[in-house]
Order: sequence, then structure tokens, then C-alpha cells
Amino acid sequence: MTISVDFDGTKRRDDGLAFITVDGPQLKRVELDLPFRNLYRSLGSPNAIALDLLVVAGACYVVDKTVKRKSASDAWTRDLHVSIPVSDPQRWEKVSDRLNTALSFLSGDVWRTSFRQSPCKLFVAPKAGRKKVLPPGEPETFEAVSLFSGGLDSLIGSLDYLEGNPKHRLLLIGHYDAPGPRSQQKEVYDQMRTHFPERTKLVQVRVAQRPKKNLESTLRSRSIVFLSLGIYAASEIGETVPLLAPENGMIALNLPMTPSRSGSCSTRTMHPFYLDTFRSILNDLGLQNELVNPLALKTKGECLSQCVDLSLLTSLTLRTVSCSHGSRRQDWKRKSATNCGYCVPCLFRRASLHVTKVDSGKEYGIDVCADELKADSDKISADDLRAVTIGLRHFSTQASIRKAIISVARVEPLDGYVNLANRGLNELRRWIADKGSVSLRTAAGLVKDGHA
Repeated sequence: MTISVDFDGTKRRDDGLAFITVDGPQLKRVELDLPFRNLYRSLGSPNAIALDLLVVAGACYVVDKTVKRKSASDAWTRDLHVSIPVSDPQRWEKVSDRLNTALSFLSGDVWRTSFRQSPCKLFVAPKAGRKKVLPPGEPETFEAVSLFSGGLDSLIGSLDYLEGNPKHRLLLIGHYDAPGPRSQQKEVYDQMRTHFPERTKLVQVRVAQRPKKNLESTLRSRSIVFLSLGIYAASEIGETVPLLAPENGMIALNLPMTPSRSGSCSTRTMHPFYLDTFRSILNDLGLQNELVNPLALKTKGECLSQCVDLSLLTSLTLRTVSCSHGSRRQDWKRKSATNCGYCVPCLFRRASLHVTKVDSGKEYGIDVCADELKADSDKISADDLRAVTIGLRHFSTQASIRKAIISVARVEPLDGYVNLANRGLNELRRWIADKGSVSLRTAAGLVKDGHA
């Protein structure tokens, strides 16, 4: 499927960006909705390559959301040839193969990106007095930028940095394309910033499409937008300013708990192979900002228990959202909860909170430890719980863990990730052994012949 991204400099948004469209079969000229106002007001006029990166990522995200997987011959793997205008096509062609690799690894599709000369300036500074746009303010100084999702890991990464660098300021970047994440990020941030006056700032940016309807729901490419927003901000502040992308190593690795999850059916948003590939792309584009996952070799329980300010973290934990099924509330016992309690991220979240002795099933839509959902249920909502319990039975040796990791991608240090995965699985086992019903403990292989 051939898809073209196009710029129209005669139609500019109030924030100075050219009108950007994505056109091809099924797309019918979709507009890339990238409100640039907050970035411009916070960071000033953009570096051309950094802005290219943001638009390339945004356009690919729109393609991912608007081309139905059912249109593919196998109803899953799409063949996507995307042509994108950029400021320096020769530089972008050098990284095209690696960008294709990164996108394919994320979404499970065949990506073929190509680049051509932009027909116009992508950004023209808005004229003074133009409605809805203020000129950029005085540049602010930040020593680092961190992704801020509203989740527990991004909060931990921020707290660790601020406590560990008491004289530094941290810029937080939030991405959203639906109302929920924006308010969640803002709520967590508002509570956090009171503890670090004048040392933080949150910039939230929506990257989406118009019309807004998503024709495809898997949305595997979101992380390339999030990372590109962060790199854009870091590069605007200075080439030595690092970008922190905090994600506990167990979720980042996303160990395939069943054989069917070793392929592209699993998300890989912060997988070490993907991050290494993205780093090499940045380097050859001339964007020198260091990309760091400070939690890469920690389990989620270790992230919590080793947080520099565990007291503050505990007070903010209930405001964070780690859930991947937050919109599917029809079967929840507690519909006011913000986390479902049965998706893979929620299960690891509960196990990690058990490490610090603050886990409570009553804070989730479903308490799996109380059999509100069983692993042997025929409900679709039980798929993650069933996969996790199967994985706990299967991964009884480090050799089996090593084989599963390698089946996805080579990572370094391999021994370090094998040990990490083993520790993460043991956190799950301890939580289920201590708090799970007999049914759950049996499903996880922790009860045999009626004995624990």
C-alpha cells in the first residue's frame, strides 16, 4: 500500500505549521493533527531535523491508526510504503532501513519509508498578534527531559532524577490523543511539583489525526511519537541534554508469556532492541542527545522499593495509571477505579506494590486474587491473566527464559536481562502465593496435589 505525506505551505495553522496530510488507500486524505503551540511557546523556533523527526513519527502513527489490519492478506501484517517530505532527504535516506526495522519491530508490519525534498518550510514563525498564538517566551534552562505518561514508572524516573540531582531542573513531556491521559498526567504532575518548586515544567502535546476516529485499535507505534517528542524537546534545549524514558525492565522486555506472544501480538514500546535501533537513527541524523532508560535493568518491584523518595511515591501511587485496558469497564466490579487489575501491566503493578506492602485489590476494577476473574474463564478479559499464569509455569529455568528473550530479539547484556526476567517472574509468584486464591495459585503452578 503506497501512502503519501504532503505539506501545503499556503494553508498554515495558527501555530505556524504547514497543513500536513496523509493520503492513500483507506486514508482519504487524513490530516496530521499536531498542535505545535505548546512546543513553540516553551522551546522556540525548531531545529529542522528534530521537527522532521516529529512529523515523520506522527505521520507513521496516523498510518498505523487509520489503515485496517483486516485489509492485509493475513488480516494482520500490513505492507506500508510511506513517502515523506523532509528538510534533508539525503540524511534521512541513510537511516531509512533502520527506521523501517524499528517500525516493523513495533507494529509487526512491513514498513518501507522513503523521503523527498519538502516543497515548503514546514514551520514559519507566527506573526506577532496572530490569534491564539503567543511568541516564544524567554528560553528556560533544564538539565534533562523526561517522558511523563502519568504512569508509575515515569513518576519514579522523575522522582529519582529530581532527588538525585537537587540543583537540576527537569522538563516533562506528556503525549496524549484522547482526553484521559492528559488529565491523568496533569493530576500526577500537580501533586508532584509542589514537592519540587520551580524545578519542573510539564509540556503536553496531542499528536493525532482528523477525522479523529481510529480505524485500527492496536496502535503499536505510539512510542515512536512519544520518544520523538522527547528528543525534539531535549535537542531544542541543548545537544548534551539527555532524554529519560523510564520503563521498568520487565515490561520493557515484555517476555512472551506464551508462544503466541513471541511475535508482533506483543507490544514492544520500550524494548531494548528497539531503543538501540532508535539511538542509532538519532546519531546518524545528527541528534546527539542521549536516550536513557534509567530503569532498564530493574523489575517494577525494584523500581518502587529502591525509589529515592518512597514516602512521596507511595502518596502519589493511587493517582498513577499503568493499565492497558482502562476503557473496557463494562465487567468491572469497581467502575470508579482507574486500573483494570487484569491486564499484564496491572498484574506486574500489583506484584510490585506487594513488594512494598501497599497492594490492595480494592483499588482495581477487578481483583484477580479474589477470583473476580479466573484464569480459566472463557472471557476475553482473562487472556492476559491466563497468559501470565501459563508463563509462570513454563519459565521454571533460566534456559527457558533465555530462549524466549532471544526469540524476540538479541539484547545486551543478555545475562542481565535473563536475571531481570527471573526476578520479575518471582515477584509475581510471591504476590500470588501470598495473596492469591487457591484457583489462582493452582493456575500459576504454585499448588500441586492440593498443597501449596
